[in-house]
Amino acid sequence: MTNYQPGRDFGARCNQASEIRNQARDDASSEFSTAQPPVNGDEDKYQSLGFPGFASFTKALGHDDNGLVEELSFNSLLTALQEGTQEAFQRVKLGGGVRTLANPLNAFSFQLIGNDSNGARMAAAPSFCSLNTAVDLVERYWMALCRDIPFDRYFSDPLIAEACEDLNALGFEQQFGFTCTPQTIFRGPYAGCDVGPHVSQFLLQDFNFGNQPIRQLQRYPREGLDYLTDLEGWFQVNNGNSDPTNTDDLVGERRIITLRDAGQWVHIDLPYQSALWSTLILLGLRGVEGITTASPYVNGGITTAGPFGSLGEPDVTIQPALAAVYALKHAWFQKWCVHRRLRPEVYAQRLELFRRGTLGGSPDNPLNNDLFNQLFGEGAAVWRQTVVLDRILEYNKQQNQNFHRTDPEGTWLLPIAFPEGSPTHPAYPGGHSAFIAAAATTAKALFQDGPFPHPVIPINEGTELTRYTGPELTIHGELNKLIANVTLFRDGAGMHWRTDGTAFGVNTPPDRGGQGIETGGNLLGEKLAISMLRDIRRTYREEIGPFKFQGLNGNLIRIPQE
Repeated sequence: MTNYQPGRDFGARCNQASEIRNQARDDASSEFSTAQPPVNGDEDKYQSLGFPGFASFTKALGHDDNGLVEELSFNSLLTALQEGTQEAFQRVKLGGGVRTLANPLNAFSFQLIGNDSNGARMAAAPSFCSLNTAVDLVERYWMALCRDIPFDRYFSDPLIAEACEDLNALGFEQQFGFTCTPQTIFRGPYAGCDVGPHVSQFLLQDFNFGNQPIRQLQRYPREGLDYLTDLEGWFQVNNGNSDPTNTDDLVGERRIITLRDAGQWVHIDLPYQSALWSTLILLGLRGVEGITTASPYVNGGITTAGPFGSLGEPDVTIQPALAAVYALKHAWFQKWCVHRRLRPEVYAQRLELFRRGTLGGSPDNPLNNDLFNQLFGEGAAVWRQTVVLDRILEYNKQQNQNFHRTDPEGTWLLPIAFPEGSPTHPAYPGGHSAFIAAAATTAKALFQDGPFPHPVIPINEGTELTRYTGPELTIHGELNKLIANVTLFRDGAGMHWRTDGTAFGVNTPPDRGGQGIETGGNLLGEKLAISMLRDIRRTYREEIGPFKFQGLNGNLIRIPQE
């Protein structure tokens, strides 16, 4: 019997490990842009007009009685962001102080996998005074009005028909790349998003989490209850005087069947949750045989062993989740250090100030004065054309009377699905949009495409599931739909602009065949995931083939590049 005692050359191993780390370092360094990031110029423009911070994120800072930021408070934030230290942020002058800023120091943190967040670049957010931003907010208003309409009733609901007509008349297709119909409204622009049920299979299918069966029921909020529809309530939250977080009025459990349900899912989800759910569902439906054919365990390169810690269940479930967490670093750098875009709820408050005549003009004719035209630019014409403002005024009138708020005659404020309104970090890009795109992109690389097995659709008011029998759904198409769902469900709650997350129409990459620019967290997250996959792929001992999948803009992504 041979007494085998292997001797390992650990010095060689040390050199190999160093080489892999050096390659990752060199790739990240070569893709680090040292050019100044592009901005939309809003901060300088409105400062020069005598309205500092008018079109910027200022939530939880100090504000005057009109809800406009105090210049000293705003400048203290800008100074802290320039210094980027814990000590500097301790000197930021907040408003009420009950609510504080959301983790601005994460914008400066480092990462050891994939490209560094501060070296990533994305297009500037559409400006406050743009036509794009105005049409975008019109869609936010319609989403708020349609929150309680079940998705499967969109084809017959008159309010959905009115929303489509209004958005199309305003040029929605020119801004975002598609015409609004009951099948496409409030959906994403990517392959698979407009096929089949509104909600991705990854948010509907039941699955097993180890030994625990998970039914995708969720607690849903009270129908017809929205928040921040009166100016006093809006001010208390915006200034940080109060923090009604976790006071949601939840009344039952069901599948996601309305925008209100959907908003609640992305209200308290964890960044890696949707990533983990999707990979567990795929493993349950197809097993390790559904993992990428780049794996030698799948393509026949290895027949004497099976995958586990590499290219097996532990690996392919954690990588998308890890990408989601790192994507937040990329989003946070852009949010705090570059764009500082205001939230939709604040743009709507600016409209309300003109409705009241607070900033000029008169309540009888609030949309036709020089200051309104100057501040809202191309968007001013949108507000003189859309029919949604009358709808919102009446809706908020009923909200304020029903729930005993101030402004019983209504406002133009954006009805918000969450008691606390938007988070205390800037809008662009959306954190959810970045982390779900990074997660789903990683899942596309690690799992094969193909028909989605055994698709389902909710019935009986979301309490049960039945088999879906419409046009064929695909795995990568449903991952695209998951990206769009998690992104736009935040929009539906009033948290974000469409351009904070998705990219399409005039906002798409030029290589898509159209004209436009790369906006939104979806593309930012996809880029981050590609860089992480580049680094992770080197760590395998298996002879792994290239990862191949279709990107969000329709291009073929190959890792490594040829």
